[in-house]
Amino acid sequence: MENQTQTKSILAQSSPRIKRTAVDAADSGHPSKSGLRNHQNPNEQSQKRQKYTMPENRTIMKCYHKSEPQRRGYQKRMHQLWKQEYPDSQITEPRLADQRRFIIRNKVFSEVELEEIQKICKVNHHQTTAQTAAETPATLGMVEQIEPEERVELLQEFEEPALETPVEPPGTLTARQQELKDKIVAHAAANAIRKRLPTLKTVPKRQLAPLMKDVNTVLSTVQITSIEQTNQYAYSAAVIVTEELGLLQPRQPQRKSNGKPKWKVRLELKIKKLRSDASNLKNMKEKKLKNDKIKQYLIRKYWLNTRKIEEALEIVKEQITATARKIERYEARIIQYRQNQLFQSDQRRFYQSLNQTTDTVTIKPEKTATMKVWKELWENNKNYNKNAGWIKEFEGKFSQNKMELMEITTEMISKRVQKVKNWTSPGSDQLHGFWLKHLISLHGKMAQQFNEMLQKGSISEWLTTGRTYLIQKDPTKGAAPGNYRPITCLPTMFKLLTGIIADRIQDYLEEKNILPDEQKGNKRKSRGTKDQLLIDKMILENCKSRKANLHMTWIDYKKAFDSLPHSWIIKCLDAIGISKNVGTFIENMMEHWKTELFVGNESYGLVNIRRGIFQGDSLSPLLFIIAMIPLSTILQKTNLGYQTSKNSHKISHLMYMDDLKLYGKTETEIQSLTNTVRIFSTDINMEFGLDKCSTVALKKGKNIESEGINMPNGQTIKCHQPEAYKYLGILQLDNIKHEHVKTVVSKEYTQRVRKILKSKPNGGNTIKAINTWAIPVIRYTAGIINWTQMELDNLDRKTRKLMTIHHSLHPRSDVDRLYLPRRSGGRGLLQVKQAVKEEEHALAEYVKQSEEPALIEVKNQKLLKAQQTKNQYKKTTLQTRADNWHNKTLHGKFLDKIEGKADKEKTWLWLTNGTLKKETEGLILAAQEQAIRTNAIKAKIEKSADDPKCRLCKETDETIDHILSCCKKIAQRDYKQRHNYVAQMIHWNLCLKYHLPAAKNWWDHKPAKVLENEHAKILWDFRIQTDKVLEHNTPDITVVEKNKVWIIDVAIPGDSCIDEKQQEKLSRYQDLKIELQRLWQKPVQMVPVVMDTLGAVPKDLSRHLETIGIDKITICQLQKATLLGSGI
Repeated sequence: MENQTQTKSILAQSSPRIKRTAVDAADSGHPSKSGLRNHQNPNEQSQKRQKYTMPENRTIMKCYHKSEPQRRGYQKRMHQLWKQEYPDSQITEPRLADQRRFIIRNKVFSEVELEEIQKICKVNHHQTTAQTAAETPATLGMVEQIEPEERVELLQEFEEPALETPVEPPGTLTARQQELKDKIVAHAAANAIRKRLPTLKTVPKRQLAPLMKDVNTVLSTVQITSIEQTNQYAYSAAVIVTEELGLLQPRQPQRKSNGKPKWKVRLELKIKKLRSDASNLKNMKEKKLKNDKIKQYLIRKYWLNTRKIEEALEIVKEQITATARKIERYEARIIQYRQNQLFQSDQRRFYQSLNQTTDTVTIKPEKTATMKVWKELWENNKNYNKNAGWIKEFEGKFSQNKMELMEITTEMISKRVQKVKNWTSPGSDQLHGFWLKHLISLHGKMAQQFNEMLQKGSISEWLTTGRTYLIQKDPTKGAAPGNYRPITCLPTMFKLLTGIIADRIQDYLEEKNILPDEQKGNKRKSRGTKDQLLIDKMILENCKSRKANLHMTWIDYKKAFDSLPHSWIIKCLDAIGISKNVGTFIENMMEHWKTELFVGNESYGLVNIRRGIFQGDSLSPLLFIIAMIPLSTILQKTNLGYQTSKNSHKISHLMYMDDLKLYGKTETEIQSLTNTVRIFSTDINMEFGLDKCSTVALKKGKNIESEGINMPNGQTIKCHQPEAYKYLGILQLDNIKHEHVKTVVSKEYTQRVRKILKSKPNGGNTIKAINTWAIPVIRYTAGIINWTQMELDNLDRKTRKLMTIHHSLHPRSDVDRLYLPRRSGGRGLLQVKQAVKEEEHALAEYVKQSEEPALIEVKNQKLLKAQQTKNQYKKTTLQTRADNWHNKTLHGKFLDKIEGKADKEKTWLWLTNGTLKKETEGLILAAQEQAIRTNAIKAKIEKSADDPKCRLCKETDETIDHILSCCKKIAQRDYKQRHNYVAQMIHWNLCLKYHLPAAKNWWDHKPAKVLENEHAKILWDFRIQTDKVLEHNTPDITVVEKNKVWIIDVAIPGDSCIDEKQQEKLSRYQDLKIELQRLWQKPVQMVPVVMDTLGAVPKDLSRHLETIGIDKITICQLQKATLLGSGI
C-alpha cells in the first residue's frame, strides 16, 4: 500500500493530466506568481491550477516557436502542437499562452537555453521558401495586432543578437567566400579517399584567423542533414584551408636508386674521383703509372709542370677531407632542421626517436596468430554472474539516485571541444581536433545530430570503428603476439561525443557522491597516483613507527581493460541511476564497437569488440571505473583494514584504475579481503594475473616470511621476497625502497638529458625538452621519495656538467641565470631541486585542503612539512636568483649597462624565440656575463702575468666590448659586414613595401645603389649631392617619397651605448636634414636604427621601425643578424 500511495504522489506531481489547487502549488514550492492569468470565463477561474515540470515548460517554448508567433492565430497553432505531445492534457489556449509568458517573465530558462530552444525549432520546422517570402514583409504589421505584452516580448526576440555565429543567406557571401564555398562543396561531393593532413602549428594566427572566419561563414550557409555530412564538410573545409595556406603539397615521386639526395651523390662522386687521383698521383710518384693519358690528365689538372707531385698529392688529400666534412656538415644541418620540425609538430615522436636504437630489428608478429589472440580476447563475449547475492545489495545502495535525461546543447559542444587536443593522431576520418574546435559554425548542427543519436539510441558504424596500433611491450621477448599492447585511434567526432557524455556522467557521480574515495583513477581535483602513494607511504611509515602488524596484497588483473564484459558495464550504469537515454546509447554503441588492427603501417584485419573497452576516448576509462565501484562497496562493507590509530577509519584498499592494493591487520583479514576480490572478479568474468600479484606480511613493523595466500579455488598469491614490487612506478616491499628508486630514477634522468644534448634541437627546444621529458622523471618521486639537499644539488651539477660537455653551457657562465625564465634573460631550465620542492609544496597545500579521511591522516602524520604555497616558494626562489645575478660584479655587468636605456622585454626576444643553436646561445650569454677568458680577464681578474692588451691591435685592453665593436683591425671587415646585414634587411623590407625589385629572402637580397618607381626612390649608401660641403652626407638608406624623405642610418655600438649612439646619429645628420629640406622642398625625418652588439634594444626602436613601415622584419630577426654577425 505504501508503494501505491507513493506512486500516486509522484504521478500527481509530474503528470500534465493531474490538476492541483493553488494551495497545493504553494506548498510544493511553486512561485507565488504562477504565470496563469485569470480570464473572463468564471469557470476557468475556479479550475485548479497546474504545476509544470521542466520538460513541460521546454515543450511549451518549443510549441511557441514552432507556431510562427509573428502570424495571426499563433495561440491556436501552439495549442495544437501541445496536444500532439500531451493528448490527454485539458489546458486551454489562453492558459498555455499565459504559461509561456510566465516562463519568460520569471526566467525559468536562461537566455542561452531559450536561444537553443529557438534554434532547434528553426532547424526542425520546415517551411516552403515561397510561403516564407510572402509572409515575411507583413511580419511587423502583424505584430501591431498582437496584444501589447506579447508584442514587446516578440520584438525583443527579433532584436536580440544570437550568441552563435549568425547564419547568413547565400546572397550575402563575398566573391572570396563564394569561391571557398564552391571548392568545399565540390570536394565534399567528390568523397575522395581521405589522407592525413599536415598540422598548422607553424602558421601565424594573423594569417589563419581571417581564412577560418570566411570558412565558418561559408559552412553556415550549407544545408547539412546528417552527422556523416557534417564530418565530410569538416574534412573538406580542412583540406581547402590547408590548400589555401600552401601546405598541401602533391606527393613527390620517390627517388630511384638508393634514395640519396643529389647533393650527396655529387659530393660522393667528387670524393671518389679525388681518391682515384690520389692513387694515380702516388703511383706516378713511385714511377708505377704506365698510362700516358692519365699522366697528361694529372699534369693538366694539378699543374704538375710547375708543381711537385708531393704538393699536388697533399692538396688532393686535403680536398678529400674537406669534402667529407662538408657532407657531415650538410647532414648535421638536415638532421637539425628535421629534429626541430619534429619537436615543434610532435614532441612525443621526437622523444620516441631519441629512445630508438639503430640496431633494432623490426620483426613483426605473425599475422594469423596475432589475429587469433585478439579475436579470442575481444570477440569472445562473456556475461556476469546474475545470481551473485552482492549484486542486489549494490543495486539497493544507489536505488534512490536517478540521473536526468541528457540533452546535448551547443554550449556543451563548445565547452568540451576546448579540451580536445589539436593535433593528436586522428581515427579513420583523418580529422584532427583542431578543425572541430575552430569550425564553430558546425557546433549547432553537431548538437542537433548528437541529440538525435542520443534519443534514438543509435549510432553510425563509422563512428565506432577505430584503428588499433599494436605496440611492442618488451623488445627482449621478441615478436610474440602476446607481447603487444593496443593503442586505439578513434574518430575525433566520436571522442567529442563520448567526451560530452563522460562529462555529464562525471558531474552526476560527483553530485551524488557515488565514486569511492579509494578509487583515484580519472577523478577530478585529485592528484591521481600521488594520492595513493602518499596514503601508502603514510601506512607503511605508521606501521614501522607503531611497530604494528600489517598484511598487504598487490592485485594485478590479466588484460583488465580488454576483458571487462559489456553486460556488466550496462548493469552498473543502470544500478547507479544513469539516465535511460544515455544507458541505451552506450549499450547500442558497444554493440557496434570494432577496430582495425595495425602493426606499423600494415593492416592485419578487422576485429569486433564484444568484450573490453576502447582505450582512446574519455568515456572508456570512466566506464571501467564505474564497473569497479561495486568492488569498493563490497570491501568497505567488510569493515576490515588497517588503522593508523585507535579512532582512525580503516583503510582496506587503494585503487588507481585496475591497480589494486589491499591492507589487512591480520593474515585472516588479508585472506578475507583477497578472496572477496577474487569472488567479485570471478562473478564479472575477470581474472587475476597471478604472476604479477604478490603479498607481504609485517609483524611488529618488520618483514616476516610468508607462505602467500591460498585461495579456495586452488590458486596461490606468492610472497616474492626479497624482490621488491613496483606499485604505481615506485618500488616497495615492507617499505618504499628509497635508495633503489633514487638510483634508478637518477640514471634514467641523466640518460634522457644526455640523449637530448646529443641531438640537434635549437637552444629553446633543447631546454624545453629537458623540462618536459627529463625533469618529470624526478618530479614524479617528489613527496614520495626522501631526497636530500645534496642529492638534488648533485643532479643539478651533473646536468650543468653535461651541458658544458656538449657545448650548451659555458663553464664560467652564471648558474643563477641558467634557471631564470627566458623572458627575464635566463635560459629557462628547470632546476631539479626547485622542481622537487615545488611539487612538495603543491602536495602539502593539496593535502592541507583535502577533506578525505585518508589524506587527513597523511596531514596528521606530517609527511609533508612545507610551510609555503607552491606559488610563494616559486616567486621567492626566482626573485632570489634574479637578485643574485644582478649583484654579481662581472655576470651582472650587462644588466647594469642597459638599465634605463634598453627595452628589457624586447632585449630578450631572441632568447624567448629560442631559434639559435644551443652552442651559440650559451656563448652569447657567456659574452654578456664577461665569462669568456679575454686577455683583460686573465690579467685583471685571474691576476696572471699575461698582457691585457688586444692580441690584434695591441692598443687597448682586450675586453668583450673591445673585440665586438672597438678593434681597428677588424672594423672594416667583420663590423662592416655585420652592419650591412642589418641594413640589408631594412632595405629588403622597404623594397617590398614600395613594390621595388627584391629577392624572395632577405639573405639573398643584393641592394642596388638606386631603385625607383612611381611610389618611391630608395638610395643605398649613396652620397647625397648638396651645394654646401657636409661631412656626413652618405646615410645607409635614403627613402624619397612624393611628399616626404627619410634618412635611415644603422649603428651597432658596443658597451651598451645605445642611447648615446642614437643621439649621435640624430645630431650627425642634422645638417644634411636641413640641407635636403631646403633643396628638395620636402619634410625630412631622421630614423636611427640602433642595436647593441650583444642584442640590447633601445626603447625607441619599435617606434622607429613602425615609422618607416618595417613589418616583414621583426626585432628578433634584427637581433639574430646582429648576434651572429658579431662572430659569436
